[in-house]
Amino acid sequence: MGNPTVDLLEKCKNDLRRTYDNYLSTRNDSVDFNLFLDDKDFRKARLIIFKLCEKKSIEKPQELINSRNVEELILSIHFDTSDYAEALNVISTLFNSFIDDIEMESIDVQIVHIKCEVPEELSYNHILEDISKCENRVETGDYSGALTSARSLIEGVCKEIIYNIEGQDVEGSPNLPKLFKRVRNHLNLDPSNEALHQSLQQVISGLIQVVQGLNEVRNIGGDGHTRKVSPSLHHALLVVNSAKTVVNFLFDTYEYQRKLGKIHLSEVVSSQTPN
Repeated sequence: MGNPTVDLLEKCKNDLRRTYDNYLSTRNDSVDFNLFLDDKDFRKARLIIFKLCEKKSIEKPQELINSRNVEELILSIHFDTSDYAEALNVISTLFNSFIDDIEMESIDVQIVHIKCEVPEELSYNHILEDISKCENRVETGDYSGALTSARSLIEGVCKEIIYNIEGQDVEGSPNLPKLFKRVRNHLNLDPSNEALHQSLQQVISGLIQVVQGLNEVRNIGGDGHTRKVSPSLHHALLVVNSAKTVVNFLFDTYEYQRKLGKIHLSEVVSSQTPN
C-alpha cells in the first residue's frame, strides 16, 4: 500500500522537473506553468514540507518560502542556478529528504483503515466531516491535528447519543472520560454488571482505558494545546483507528438496544423522527 503523502511529494517533484523542462523549451509568454502540476497540489505539498520542518525543528527551504505557486518556484530556480543540471538537482533536493523521512517512519507500520459507517441520523456537529478530517490529517502529515480530530469524533458521537436519549444538548466542554461514562450508563455498558458475559466486561473495561488514553494523548500531542511531544505516523494511526473502533461500538450498541426496546429516544427526538 502506498503512502498518499509520499505519492504527492514524489508527484510534485517529478512534475516540477517536467515543468522546468517545458519552460526551457518554450521560453515565451504562452508557457503553461500548470501543464503538469497545478498550484493546488503544489501548495498542499509545500505545506506538508513546512509541517515536517516544524516537526524536525529545521529551517524551511527558502525556495518554498518565497514561492506560493509553480510559476514563482520555476522562475526562482531558473534565475538562481547556473545550469540545467543544477536546477533539476535543486528541485530534487527540495523533496527527497522529506520523502525519505516519511518512508523511514512508515517502516514496519501496517496502515489499517477501519471502516466506519456512521448513520446519517446520528450525525452531530459535522461528525461525518470529522471522520474525513481524521483521515485527511493523517494523509497530509498533520499528526497532531489527527489526534485532535479523533477526540472530537468520539466527543461528538457521545453528545449525539446523549441528546437522542435525554433530549437536550450537553452543556460546556465536559471531560471526555466522564462523557463516555454517561453514554455507557445509557447503553447499559457498566463493566461491573454481572449480567454481562465476563469477556464483554473485559472488552468494555478495555474501551474505557482506550478513551482515557486518547484523551491524554490528545492533551499531550494534539494541536489544541501546547504540545509536549510531536506525534509520529504510527501514533496518529493508532489514535484514529482506536477512535473509529470506539465509535463503531457505540453506534452498534445504540442501534441494537434501541431496536430491543432497552433504550428509548427522548420525546424531543421522537417528535422529529419521520414515521
